[in-house]
Amino acid sequence: MAGPSHAHKEFGPVQYLLVWAVLLVLTAATVAVWKTHMSYGARITVALTIATAKAGLVALFFMHLWEHGGVNRLVMATSLLFVVLLIGLVLADNATRFQYANPPYSESWSEVPFRVVPPPMQDQSPPSIEAPAAPKRH
Repeated sequence: MAGPSHAHKEFGPVQYLLVWAVLLVLTAATVAVWKTHMSYGARITVALTIATAKAGLVALFFMHLWEHGGVNRLVMATSLLFVVLLIGLVLADNATRFQYANPPYSESWSEVPFRVVPPPMQDQSPPSIEAPAAPKRH
């Protein structure tokens, strides 16, 4: 008795080379975006978007998720949702921190040495501490 026949589509070397070429182009795009004069946040956003597209291509073609359906794709989508959620929560935490908890940003860390600026003091005079008088000996 023959089992159920599944349409199993194998990719040939031409498809793999095409996906590899697209990955190389996306890598070059990441480097090109990083060298532009966009703001730091915009560069990070574009670089993460390109990295997500590259990870999707690797998962779909080289991990063969394109050939499988159902639960495998659901697991991949759920794990991607959790990664986005964790990155979003870290960014939200960093955006709502006290100003002095975040280090200053510099394009080149060699130009500006790392330094922490303390918050302004309310009272500049140190507290006065009086030592107790020594007992007299007779």
